[in-house]
Amino acid sequence: MNAIRYPSDDTLCEDCGYALKGLLAEGDCPECGKRIAESSPGLRLGLGDRDRVDLGLVRRPGAYFRAMRVDGSNGPARWFMLKIILMIGLFWLLWGSTRGDWSLGTDLFTGGVVMGSLYLLSYVEVLGVVFFSRRRGWRVPFGLAERLVCYASIGWIPAVIVMGIAVDRYVAGDIDRWMRQLLGVWGTWQSIELLVLVGTVAMLWFELLVWIGVRQTKYANFHGEAVPSEIDAEESASAVET
Repeated sequence: MNAIRYPSDDTLCEDCGYALKGLLAEGDCPECGKRIAESSPGLRLGLGDRDRVDLGLVRRPGAYFRAMRVDGSNGPARWFMLKIILMIGLFWLLWGSTRGDWSLGTDLFTGGVVMGSLYLLSYVEVLGVVFFSRRRGWRVPFGLAERLVCYASIGWIPAVIVMGIAVDRYVAGDIDRWMRQLLGVWGTWQSIELLVLVGTVAMLWFELLVWIGVRQTKYANFHGEAVPSEIDAEESASAVET
């Protein structure tokens, strides 16, 4: 087997960010000990770019984001997030139709507000990821941050369900009644504070997916860079699995 060297200062150890220029591909990172071959951009097989977002993102998000390409178009990622947000809007409309006071116009309006809010919050998250990445010296520019957040948007589904139930019970007066029975004294502002707390907790899965995505790509190597020839497809797949 011929010794292949990484050709560029842009190729980093994907665990610690150490520059791998000139090091043998079969060696270990001098900084953290991770196998240099495991930082090959050839391991990023581009599952997301093939628009094959499946349950792997939910079951094993770490492996999913480790295999995700970090170059190319963000079109599939944006389309994925749009489908999630449209699905949430349809859920909101159908859920509203089960209530006795259902109004098509009202539920279309509130559904639109929910979808617009999720879209806005997603891009606020993108800006937050870019900001903290710059502060910490990570390699997560706007395009990559957008891709991570778009795929993490699947975490909005449980958040909206939980928050929707909480708001529905608040409007029905159940939260005030339950809390007065439990604590004796309970006010409207306390109910609003409780809703904010519930909403914050409900967002945790979305935030967790974003965090996992950033952790797996903070020193990601672009697929367009040179790839050591001795890393074949079988080794790439086994490295992603581990």
